[in-house]
Amino acid sequence: MSRDNETIALLEQTQFRTSGRLQKFLFCFVAVGIIGFVAGLIGDRSYLAWQALLVNTMFFSGIALGGLAFSVIFTITNAKWGRPIKRLAEALCAFIPISALLFCLLFFGANHFFEWMDYDKVVYTKAGWLNFPFFILRNVLFLGLLVGGVGYYLKAVIRPDIGMAGELDNFGNPFADRFVRNYGSQDREEARAEKRARTFAPLLGVLFFLVSTLLAFDWMMSIDQEWFSPMFGAQYAIANLIGAAAGLLIIAGVVRKKFQLDAYITIDRYRDLARLTFVFCILWTYLIFAQVLVIWYGNLPEETPYLILRMQSLEWGWMFWLIFILVVVIPFFGLLSRAACSSIWFSRLIAVDILVGLWVEKYFLIVPSIQENNATAGIIDASGGLPGVSLNFYDVSITIGVFGAFLLISLWFLQRVPAVPISDPLFDRQ
Repeated sequence: MSRDNETIALLEQTQFRTSGRLQKFLFCFVAVGIIGFVAGLIGDRSYLAWQALLVNTMFFSGIALGGLAFSVIFTITNAKWGRPIKRLAEALCAFIPISALLFCLLFFGANHFFEWMDYDKVVYTKAGWLNFPFFILRNVLFLGLLVGGVGYYLKAVIRPDIGMAGELDNFGNPFADRFVRNYGSQDREEARAEKRARTFAPLLGVLFFLVSTLLAFDWMMSIDQEWFSPMFGAQYAIANLIGAAAGLLIIAGVVRKKFQLDAYITIDRYRDLARLTFVFCILWTYLIFAQVLVIWYGNLPEETPYLILRMQSLEWGWMFWLIFILVVVIPFFGLLSRAACSSIWFSRLIAVDILVGLWVEKYFLIVPSIQENNATAGIIDASGGLPGVSLNFYDVSITIGVFGAFLLISLWFLQRVPAVPISDPLFDRQ
């Protein structure tokens, strides 16, 4: 079989087609989330709806950012093993524009999160940073840069694939056609795309860490304005990489079986992804330990209430150990052996466990501080202590809604571009 015929067969083999039933199912998920959010807004505890939206926006935005980071890493490092899953990572980052819109929506609920919205209550030394006009300005600026950067980068790396697919197999749709306007010769387009991607990928890598740090500081750490940690942004960034790696483990396993890509997503390559997930979990654990260690040996009593509330309180202490088990213990022993990393069904089970643990971690970092602020403001009764974990209709419905939107966007993207980077010279059978 000639190279062109093999490419045509691969394009037809990997064509994503989402059934109408699945689309309706996911749209129902989104509708449930919208209904839950609106019901929360008109209820007497609207902070619960905003709280649930913040938790899920931070979680799913993190996975999208992690998908961008994986694509950028594969581009910078010339990682041949990652080429078959590179487009899957880019499908995850297709959610980034929706993430930006969700953060803009969260501006309207900021008074439910941040004690510093009241100028009289802001910590004086942080007033230059924690003021709402500057808060909006920097978030809009960085999110705008991120959305624009992602759009430019995706156009650069996908354009040659769409052009080749159009020439070989009449591939095209309104979305893809916008990527190939004024398309030149294939060799020239591939060379141009390679140059643009290699120039822009390092900048996007830096932007990934900057945006991750900004979101972590502004949307999670500043809820408790008296606590701070320079490593909190790195912790969120690494958690994003873990979430994206876990998501790719699940998606790559499904795609490998559904589209019969055994020759491309081989067991060795899949095992490398599982090992990378394992390493990121260890690094995340180190960052958690390092934050606690610095507070201990530096004897910083002003920072201990944040940790005591989460690690030693009756209401939240058990959740700390649950997260430790889900994100550290189970992945460590589950992915420690070569055989476990090579088992697609088992590593996917570990990936689901990791994603659940990361969602719980976001809840654990955000909700106690919101409860404490609301108790101080007299919105909730804390005479017998903070309420603790109380998953409610808003948490469940809004989680379902954002999850449905995330899957819809990722599948929508994969249906409109080649699912494998056919023009990439590093994309090949192992």
